[in-house]
Amino acid sequence: MVLAARFVSRVTMRGVIAGSAFACNITPLSQGCFALGSGAQSYGEKAMKSELIAAIGALALCVACGPQAARTPVDAAQSSCPDDGPRLPGTGLCQRTALLLLEHAEGAQSVEYPEGCSASVNETMLPGDEALIYSAARCGEVTTKLAFAGGAHSASISYEASAMGHGGDDVLIRLFGVDPDPQGALKEQIAALSPAERAICEIRPAGADGWPADALVIAPNAAARARMPKNEPISACGPLGLDEDSARYWRIRQGYAWLFDLGQEAAGFDPASVTVIVKGADGSWSARK
Repeated sequence: MVLAARFVSRVTMRGVIAGSAFACNITPLSQGCFALGSGAQSYGEKAMKSELIAAIGALALCVACGPQAARTPVDAAQSSCPDDGPRLPGTGLCQRTALLLLEHAEGAQSVEYPEGCSASVNETMLPGDEALIYSAARCGEVTTKLAFAGGAHSASISYEASAMGHGGDDVLIRLFGVDPDPQGALKEQIAALSPAERAICEIRPAGADGWPADALVIAPNAAARARMPKNEPISACGPLGLDEDSARYWRIRQGYAWLFDLGQEAAGFDPASVTVIVKGADGSWSARK
């Protein structure tokens, strides 16, 4: 105790010794510890005792000084983003960086979320060094998150959580391979039809307002459609073909054939923003070509 008192007295009265000694005073550092004040002078014996007692008391309170006062990993991750928001847990991307990576489909109308909800970028990790990022609805404390499931012939994406109350049973997106034929998955759907349907169904641009400009549908040709009811929506060309009463269309991009099957309700995410990103050898993320 005597040795400790002498050390504190020496440090308090003389300031920082060799640039490395610290004690607790009344000038806070950013870490919550305290640095010695500068310009310490010699006092009388009475003043020295008073200063020493104050220094010992301050030192006893400064138990957080040093390495044990380091921030938690979560705080460090949040403060390292320019927007002060949390990083996406899988990719480690900040919201602003993830937003810049989104490839919004040309011609597509963005989703309008209900009043009180906002847009936030979220992610779904894919096999390997890939991830799906998208603009997701955030309502209250819930942010829409999509779930990925692999399969023998295609992968599927559904809701893991929906800020707008959607159920998680329906498949929203299917992903098919494009090697060696980019339209191979669509042609397989036509090949699986009955001879009568196969004779009239074709792959053509969707041309629907608000849909991506590159959207495709498997639909009856013009002559066949002219023979069908004109005042009511039709469904034709198989389970993954045209459904005029639903937002169902195909896109071929980023190394996949995408089937979007969104139904009639407003989605809890922006389908036009869904983007596959890949992790490079240097650890950075970029949109898949």
